[in-house]
Amino acid sequence: MILYETPIKIELIDNLIFVNGTQHPRDVRKLAQMKDVVMGNASGNEDQYYMFRDIYKNNKIRFDITVIPAGNIGDECPKTYGHYHPKSPGGPGYPEIYQVLNGSAIYLLQKMNSNETADVMIVDAKKGDVVLIPPDYGHVTINNGEEDLVMANLVYDGFSSSYGDFKSNRGAAYYYLKSHEIVQNTNYIINKNERIISKDLNSRYDFGAKDLLEELHSDPKKYEFLEKPGLL
Repeated sequence: MILYETPIKIELIDNLIFVNGTQHPRDVRKLAQMKDVVMGNASGNEDQYYMFRDIYKNNKIRFDITVIPAGNIGDECPKTYGHYHPKSPGGPGYPEIYQVLNGSAIYLLQKMNSNETADVMIVDAKKGDVVLIPPDYGHVTINNGEEDLVMANLVYDGFSSSYGDFKSNRGAAYYYLKSHEIVQNTNYIINKNERIISKDLNSRYDFGAKDLLEELHSDPKKYEFLEKPGLL
């Protein structure tokens, strides 16, 4: 599958990424590594998803690709582990941007309040959609379709993500099942939740994009807010 022809050629072949004809390094998340964030039990050495970082970089903004093959984790749809971003020097947490290149996705976003309740957004995205992860929202990506989910992301390359809260709470605030049922994780108290599409979420921040890689290449200043969230 050819994902991009320009500004660099990116091909996906058998869960491997080739950039301008050269195989790119990847990290693999195994099923056993998901045991602390799933609704049921997880054990085994099966691959769950693949992360290809640093495919392209411009002005400290990193372009990555993640592949989540179709399948299941018990009754759940396959998903990422989940993480939060730290606060920036200016105050707000670092945001992130995703784009669905193949398949469909649910982006489960959650923000913890001072009273230990959670505000949750469940964002539906299809091929071509761009999803802004606002500052201070932890997030999990779910492959809710029958195809492999391939997605790109842009993020500032100056921090490390935090996975501890998802581990200690056994995942995100909700589990998304293959039956499309959404089950609350009882380790959370939900203050409010909503289900929206990516366009409506982005509009709240006056943000829009069509092609993350092309725009990072041609207009990197557009994504300066990923390093300086106060600009968003």
